[in-house]
Amino acid sequence: MNGVVRLPAPARRVVALDWTYAEDLLAVGVRPVGVADKAGYAAWVGGGPRLDHTTAEVGPRQQPDPTAVRALRPDLILVGADETNAVVAQMRKIAPVLVFDPYRPDMSAWTEMRTTFAAVARAVGRTDQAAWVLRGLDDAIARDRSKLAAAGAANLPVALAQGYSVEGVPTIRMFGRTSLAGDLLGRLGLQNDWRGEPDRYGLSTVGPADLGQVSTADFLYLADPRSDIFTGAMTGRQDWRGLAFVAERRVHRLGARTWFFGGPLSTRACADALVRALGRSS
Repeated sequence: MNGVVRLPAPARRVVALDWTYAEDLLAVGVRPVGVADKAGYAAWVGGGPRLDHTTAEVGPRQQPDPTAVRALRPDLILVGADETNAVVAQMRKIAPVLVFDPYRPDMSAWTEMRTTFAAVARAVGRTDQAAWVLRGLDDAIARDRSKLAAAGAANLPVALAQGYSVEGVPTIRMFGRTSLAGDLLGRLGLQNDWRGEPDRYGLSTVGPADLGQVSTADFLYLADPRSDIFTGAMTGRQDWRGLAFVAERRVHRLGARTWFFGGPLSTRACADALVRALGRSS
């Protein structure tokens, strides 16, 4: 979190310029008065309550509309560290601003997710609700881990990827151990087989030829169903067809709105999605 923000009372009218913080608010029963890219939230974020007509759209996440934000009369604005200094400066002319960095070098992605969630809840006076949500997350992961262990999948080697196309070229982002998704795999008792060097987001951007490193793992992936490279462009490639997980039908597509960049409720939904995709839920 960037700096100290002192509020005279718990915030009641909160604008979230990042989906994670909108989800965090909803998780403790506070509906944001404004959210950036509301349609994107509906399309990508699968965990927790949904946004409704009471939350206004305030523009793109990287270029929110200051006029729209000001009209909502917020008493707090939540932003991510990726927002430009100009955006943060604009927002600080409107209301107090909390700036969070989801990729802090001083803590794990798991700890950052929980720490940020607790800070958002504290800002709106909902610490008791936050504690209940975090206990629910821990209990859900323990249950999912037990399901996998009972099915003989403890330490199952897996690889988790996001696939998309850049100018017609298949591109893959592998989730490393420092990502929130990679941390979650370990907490579920799964073995993340990807060993590539991660970027600051905990991801490694690779090409199809690099997947041979995880050929013996179960391959789990995210892709837009309308442009799924793993059922489209990749199927004609010999380097894809020759992978053991392809030949042995150990490729599992995760459902829409499985979002590994959110708060406790998205993380809980992701844990359940991983178990379902592996065909081991009970």
